[in-house]
Amino acid sequence: KEKGIAFRWFIIGTGGLKSDLQTQINNQSLTGHVILLGERANPYTYMSHADIVVQTSRYEGKSIVIDEAKILHKPIIITNYPSAYDNIKDGVTGIICPMDANDIAEAIKQLASNKTLQNQLSENLAKTDNGNEKEIEKYSLLFNSKL
Repeated sequence: KEKGIAFRWFIIGTGGLKSDLQTQINNQSLTGHVILLGERANPYTYMSHADIVVQTSRYEGKSIVIDEAKILHKPIIITNYPSAYDNIKDGVTGIICPMDANDIAEAIKQLASNKTLQNQLSENLAKTDNGNEKEIEKYSLLFNSKL
């Protein structure tokens, strides 16, 4: 917000820090900009409308959120947690930034203001085998074929 970027950040899920996070949102005048949605049965509805998917984890293994963003070809920013490079290719299928609030804000600002880079990341993700879609298609064809 301080960098002049118009945004709405939807946080899906729950956790023990919810009330602290809501207090920070209120104290920083971010109500309406940062929305705590809680648990959602279908996060794809929100993710499919996102311009950028940001995951600011300290530790992450195989990230389902990042896999979902990749399948939907959404530009991704993740922090440099130990397995970050196993999840995306920096500068090719997403951006890996340092685990610092200012660096995260700067990465968001740069990507949000660069539609060419957003499109390039999305196109690279579209060219990449990001999931099991082909296997699902095979199953669907087999299931729907007339024997």
